[in-house]
Amino acid sequence: MILECRHCGAPLDVKPDVALTKCRYCGTTSERHLLRTVSAETPRDFRPPKQWVPPPHLPAPSNLPLTYHPAPPRASVLVALSAGAMMLALGVAAAVSLRAPGSSKKGGGLSAAVLPGRTPQELAAVRIDQPRENLAKALGGTPMGSMLSVFVSHPRYQSISFMYDDKEPAFPQSFTLVQRSGTTADPKGIEALGSRLHGGLVDGSWNWAGGLAVHTDAKTGLVSASVLGGRVGGTSAQAKTQLVAAWKLVLHAVFGAGSGPTPEEARWIGAPHPFAALETIDLATTVDKAAATLTQKFPGAALSTFIELGVTVSVDHPLLRDAELSYPNEKGGTLRTAALHGTKAFPERREALVGCLEGKLGKAKAQDRDYLNKKRDYEFTVGKIWLDIGEKDARVHWFPGRLNAPDWKRIVGALNTCH
Repeated sequence: MILECRHCGAPLDVKPDVALTKCRYCGTTSERHLLRTVSAETPRDFRPPKQWVPPPHLPAPSNLPLTYHPAPPRASVLVALSAGAMMLALGVAAAVSLRAPGSSKKGGGLSAAVLPGRTPQELAAVRIDQPRENLAKALGGTPMGSMLSVFVSHPRYQSISFMYDDKEPAFPQSFTLVQRSGTTADPKGIEALGSRLHGGLVDGSWNWAGGLAVHTDAKTGLVSASVLGGRVGGTSAQAKTQLVAAWKLVLHAVFGAGSGPTPEEARWIGAPHPFAALETIDLATTVDKAAATLTQKFPGAALSTFIELGVTVSVDHPLLRDAELSYPNEKGGTLRTAALHGTKAFPERREALVGCLEGKLGKAKAQDRDYLNKKRDYEFTVGKIWLDIGEKDARVHWFPGRLNAPDWKRIVGALNTCH
């Protein structure tokens, strides 16, 4: 299959059953399930280009062509993996030899008390925002290239893998819980995790402002979280805080270990602010001060400086998950647009939302997006600005210089009361 590198966008020829893949252009190692699928099957005539120029919307510099580096000979790969393979073999042998008395081979019956590895409580006692070697020492794991694998003393989960990025080696960029072979998934843990993520899991996945992503698989029991930080225009400090909060949340939801993230940490992974607080935004704030002003007003707001400044604020609304406030990257630039992303309930409640808004903002203009399939969007005109209601979200926009406080407050107030 052909996947897209998350850092430079290069096409990667990957076997479907591999868990990790390394880009032969920029060297970024990624978990396969986190990459976009370009083609489910590799075309027979596919040949990786000798050079690749990253598109401008991705983290890799678009002005520096990257050269393709073939995979090393198989013998070298075996040598590099020998330490990890030995660790895995010793762990499996220990698990078999420590089988609880009276348990059968078919029944499994491994007791968490005799399984090798760290207990969930021991995991919760360690901060994971550490370099690979330090975290390996703290948890007793063995580094394997950019990955650190740690055995877990738990009847359902076998290990946790941490992935590092050479460009940000101070803390891992992702972690993944790997279920024991032959065990069945526990939907309760995943359900508990989803209930604590604002907006909930959608098809097993959740993301916060492009900088933090959580993936689950109800069949395999896999649970993973990854941060992007500076690679999507955010900051390394932001990514680090998100990682720690996500780690605490996953351990508490899946294992019942630890106390979960603090209220301050929870803000960094989408804990919502009152929707009505959007009314109080100072519309005269320029792009130079917007980041500092809004993060002080809305602690945990996610920042992105890709092309323009984006400040995403999580909001407490049954149909709207967050508000992405965009500022142009130019001197004196003020708030340009506000995108309000919908929750899972938004699509089925959209018509009722429009009906409620019409009682407060006047008749909406319906615009056919797909006439034959009866799909349409709605537009409200409020003074000098507009509110568009799409299929999955809402958007407030205006011509430059026409945004004003009365119209803005009227729209926010109407949305706040319409559920």
